[in-house]
Amino acid sequence: MEAFIIIGTIFAFLMLGTAILIVFQVSGFVQAGFFRQKQNFSNSLIQQYMIRIALAQTQLFRRSRELEVLSAKLAFSNQELAQLNEMKSKFLSMVVHDVRTPLASIRGFSELLLKRKRETREAQYLNNIVSATQQLGRLISDLTDLAMIEAGKLKMEKSPFDYEEMPKNVLPGIAINAQKKNVEFVVRNLPEGVVVDGDKFRLSQVLMNLLNNAIKFTPPGKKVELYFRREGRYIATYVRDSGIGIHPSETKKIFGKFYQAKYQKDEKLRKQGWGLGLAISQEVIHAHNGEIGATSPGLGKGSIFWFKIPVSG
Repeated sequence: MEAFIIIGTIFAFLMLGTAILIVFQVSGFVQAGFFRQKQNFSNSLIQQYMIRIALAQTQLFRRSRELEVLSAKLAFSNQELAQLNEMKSKFLSMVVHDVRTPLASIRGFSELLLKRKRETREAQYLNNIVSATQQLGRLISDLTDLAMIEAGKLKMEKSPFDYEEMPKNVLPGIAINAQKKNVEFVVRNLPEGVVVDGDKFRLSQVLMNLLNNAIKFTPPGKKVELYFRREGRYIATYVRDSGIGIHPSETKKIFGKFYQAKYQKDEKLRKQGWGLGLAISQEVIHAHNGEIGATSPGLGKGSIFWFKIPVSG
């Protein structure tokens, strides 16, 4: 009886071991299948990434070649642009040189004839000639400055001077121009005791340009104001007119070379200049480490042109 019990017990243990072995085998098989599936998934992802990297490398190479071609074209275009710019500067210099001498002769002889007694009609004709030569002279002067700017030769001859001297030298001629057009000209707050280190001639040129423009675009019977203000280490000059105003989109564009205001309807006024005065003025003020700008409430509401330069000391 005990032998049967022992044999049964041994058989039971054998069956249990077999079952455990089967479970381990099945578990191992399942795990192996899971790992194989995971490995296959990882390999698939790696292959996808490798394909994407290869495509990216191909696109990068293609873009690099395109960039090389564009760079070569740009370099060639820059060479052509430099040559054209040099040709333009030479052309401007030639025009200025060839026109200035005969223009001076025309003006000189016209003024000489005016000194003699002439009939009213002849005198008027001569006055028209002198006026036209003066206008052409201003245009030639602008072209001269532009040629110097393009060549990088617009130099400032700076020296300390009393800033009040500059407007005082300009105002008599400006007052006459305003009177001829029946425009009221008002000057306020002359800058007393302010010394600047600058080119008085060039700064006078800027002030004259702003004042002449203000008078030109201000209708008869209206007013142009000139006033000054100390702003920190700067002395600021303001020119306020009652003219056509400036469209908001043009307050910065008007300082570009050859730019003419699109909203200026008076073609006669548009033809009186080449759009160089403000561009040259900007170059002069920047050469003095200053700032220049314009503001306007809108078309038909006048405008304010201003510039400011550092004060010495």
